[in-house]
Amino acid sequence: MRAGRRFSSLPRYQGVWAAGLAVLPALLALSTATPAAAAVPAHHKAQQHVRYVQVSNTQTCNPDGLCTITATCPSGTVVTGGGVSETPLISSGVYLMESEPTSNRTWRGTLRNASAFPVQVTVTAVCARIPGV
Repeated sequence: MRAGRRFSSLPRYQGVWAAGLAVLPALLALSTATPAAAAVPAHHKAQQHVRYVQVSNTQTCNPDGLCTITATCPSGTVVTGGGVSETPLISSGVYLMESEPTSNRTWRGTLRNASAFPVQVTVTAVCARIPGV
């Protein structure tokens, strides 16, 4: 009797399977199509896209020195990130003290050069032009 119940419920689901299989080719065709550019309103297309620019400032940090350097984004942009690098790469004695934004347009890096050699320190700010900001 249990087996009869299990098989008697099968016909209820056959219609669902048939409908699902009939729709499957249409769904696959939609998934391989290119993104719908027409779905974007016309006024969004006319807006300016976000544009990025990197600004760097390089200075020499002498032996036994503490050097703070800033990179400032151009007018009309905001800082979105940044970093500090040094050359030549010295394996010990050069320490990064800070790397952070100090305003909406400036990135600051501070390096401690405890080595016996001068190093070139470059601070880079990543800036973005955001329409309406």
